[in-house]
Amino acid sequence: MKESKDLEFFYDFIGELAIALYSKNIQISLNSLKHILADKGKVYTSNRGVASSVSAAYRHWEKKDPVIFYAIAHTYTDKDGHLAWE
Repeated sequence: MKESKDLEFFYDFIGELAIALYSKNIQISLNSLKHILADKGKVYTSNRGVASSVSAAYRHWEKKDPVIFYAIAHTYTDKDGHLAWE
């Protein structure tokens, strides 16, 4: 149960960060997000793990708030600056 609460916290955080960045027309790389999440206590060893969490956060927000759902899809990029899901 605690693990699902922790995951929900990070999915919420990823979505709330996405909408804040999106509202200012800012995109960040998965690598930058990895460092931000490490500061919040969620450590990833690769960007694949981060991408998996972003994907899970995307699904988490899909029915909860379509604006944040959209922001997640258009905020996080790969190392070349392309949207992470492309």
